[in-house]
Amino acid sequence: MFANKIISFHHTSIDAANYDKFFSSGKALASICLRQLILAAAGVAKDHKFTAFPPVKPAPVASGAHWVEPDTMAATVVDGNLITATTYEGHSKFIQHFVKALAGNISGSNKKILFLCGVCSNDFQAHN
Repeated sequence: MFANKIISFHHTSIDAANYDKFFSSGKALASICLRQLILAAAGVAKDHKFTAFPPVKPAPVASGAHWVEPDTMAATVVDGNLITATTYEGHSKFIQHFVKALAGNISGSNKKILFLCGVCSNDFQAHN
């Protein structure tokens, strides 16, 4: 369905300095699906292992990321304090890695975490 699609992001309002300052501070940075376009535009992806929704691949690769081809749409990649995942199918592992990066622990049937995320789809365009 998406094999011939390339997704681009209009990133004129990205302040790369803010992303770089946050990321270089060593704080955990987690990104899933299309949000990696923001990280690529901000230069955060450079020299890091990285995955995303496959049609996003050209942007992080062009920004210097080391692309990890997802074997499933649930793939998650951790590279230091950078956590990336392909799609919502990977939420379980993605959230596990993020909580671990925050030095937390979720275990037992009575312990749960609510993790909300969303996207404004009119910032993204698909091209053939």
